Amino acid sequence: MAMHPMSGRLALGSAALGAVLIMACAHAGFVPQPTSMDVERIQPADPGLTLEEMQAGRAAYLVRCSGCHPVHGPGEYRGDQWAPMIARMQKEKKFKIPEHERVLIERYLVAFSSTSPNAPDAGVVGAGAMQSAPQASAH
Repeated sequence: MAMHPMSGRLALGSAALGAVLIMACAHAGFVPQPTSMDVERIQPADPGLTLEEMQAGRAAYLVRCSGCHPVHGPGEYRGDQWAPMIARMQKEKKFKIPEHERVLIERYLVAFSSTSPNAPDAGVVGAGAMQSAPQASAH
């Protein structure tokens, strides 16, 4: 019995999508899930930032950035390093992130960066409010 040519392409596409999702999930342990305590902590530096915005920023970060590379824990960089890094990646890779998503991503990353007010140990396995994803070694 002959296999239809589209069946092979569909299977290959599904396998590729599955691999990307597995990579994103495997690295999610490094990306803290925001809590109401985090919102209170960051309010002096980013008034008006809501829990929903932080959650949306985290989700956008995982989806947009894990498609090209393993995501980094927000605490691996200072707050002032994230915006230029995102801009550089967008320019070099010609990858467009909608402006509202880019802002949410940056606000989330800065809130958990190593220089945020009362910074948690974001991006450090086993510290802060980490999601219960499989833990991988830090790079």
